[in-house]
Amino acid sequence: MQGDYILRKSNKSKYDYHLADRISELADEVLVSILTLLPLNEAATTSILSKRWRYLCQYVLASTMTLKFDAEKTLCSLIDLNREEREQKIRRYVAWVNSVVEQHTWPNIEQFRIAFDLDNSFSSSINKWIQFALKKRVQILELDFSENGIHHRQKSCYNFPHELLGLNRGSTSTAVCCEIPSLNPCVYLGLKSIRVLHFNFVDVAEEVLECFLSNCPVLEQLSVFHSPNLVNLRVVRPSIALKYLVIRQCNSLESIEICDANLVSLSYVGNEISLLLRNVPLLVEVSISEDCICNNFIEVAFTQLSCCLSQLEILKLTDQIVPYKRDHIFPILANLKHLEIIFEEDNVCGLLQLTSFFRASPCLHRLVLYLQMDYTKSMRRKIKYKKAKCSHNYLKIVELVGYDGHTSDFELVKYLAKTAVKLEKIVIKGEEEGPWRKMARDVAMHRLKEKVPSTIEFVYR
Repeated sequence: MQGDYILRKSNKSKYDYHLADRISELADEVLVSILTLLPLNEAATTSILSKRWRYLCQYVLASTMTLKFDAEKTLCSLIDLNREEREQKIRRYVAWVNSVVEQHTWPNIEQFRIAFDLDNSFSSSINKWIQFALKKRVQILELDFSENGIHHRQKSCYNFPHELLGLNRGSTSTAVCCEIPSLNPCVYLGLKSIRVLHFNFVDVAEEVLECFLSNCPVLEQLSVFHSPNLVNLRVVRPSIALKYLVIRQCNSLESIEICDANLVSLSYVGNEISLLLRNVPLLVEVSISEDCICNNFIEVAFTQLSCCLSQLEILKLTDQIVPYKRDHIFPILANLKHLEIIFEEDNVCGLLQLTSFFRASPCLHRLVLYLQMDYTKSMRRKIKYKKAKCSHNYLKIVELVGYDGHTSDFELVKYLAKTAVKLEKIVIKGEEEGPWRKMARDVAMHRLKEKVPSTIEFVYR
């Protein structure tokens, strides 16, 4: 093995070589340091080398502070297996986690991550793993049960048990789990250490999330993806430490209420919901991607964010095209420094919409545009944007995602170079490209550089 062994010349023949194991000559402390840098599954494979390696591996697994059970290669391969082979792979994964959990003797762990295709039929094992993590006073708890590593699940999601937190099913959302005598003291103490919670394809109820929020005094990050039966979420206590909240594709969700909270960043992706924000003085970053049925996405978003628009520094509206409306008055985004929106290239009023954002955001420093085009329209006519006169003195970086060198892209860049008088850099992110697309892109880039000021740096990624 290159790096592990060296070739030593024999006296018998100039062609006679044998391998010398130099790594095993290292001290145990050095080998343990090396093993702790490896992923768990790779560290475990070293146990087959010798009894000494087996002992060292067991020691590392028993004392490691970071338990990340990632099996990405196995997970991606499941889609090509038949049912029996899939079940065998999954059983091996469960057995692997059980083995490590049973061997672990250290009093605390920093991170516990499960990332594999597991559904509710494995709830007994998963419950034990969560209890183990809480008893070890875990700081980062991640449960990611996406099927085959992609964003869907055909079988039922793992249902986070109310009983694990001392809650009765059907209890009101105001229930606080520390008041329930059935809660294991070790589990209760474990809640005090959690800083990060991540659930993906976990059926987690409103009262369970509120129990976490109310009883995890240092919980700063909460993310919930693809929770099928979550209907409402409330973050309403000033004592809650939560700073970062991410909710994605929870299709039954109807409302999010955040009041009197210290939230700094909010990200939501999913169906249109009722979003109520009140007294959130620290909220400076918002990302919203709502599937609005009607053509008033921007009005809905600005209404939902009305209490904090003046304090926002980062705003991302990246799911819906923001249509231009002449009579719509933009609120002033006095502190906005970073803006991300979708730009419809075949919309003749696109630059007018950009101008509205520029006028409303006098301190804007970075602009990210996700370029979209209806090619059925653009092939029938050459886009000629309506004139939009504006001057912006703070914008320095523009990023164009989906740039393909189309004529309308070229006109957009010229407009940005003229409008942003202090513009320093334009970052181009193109689509996946073959040789012909790359050639067209290179020609377009050369043409652009000839037409815009030489002081503007072009970066292609």
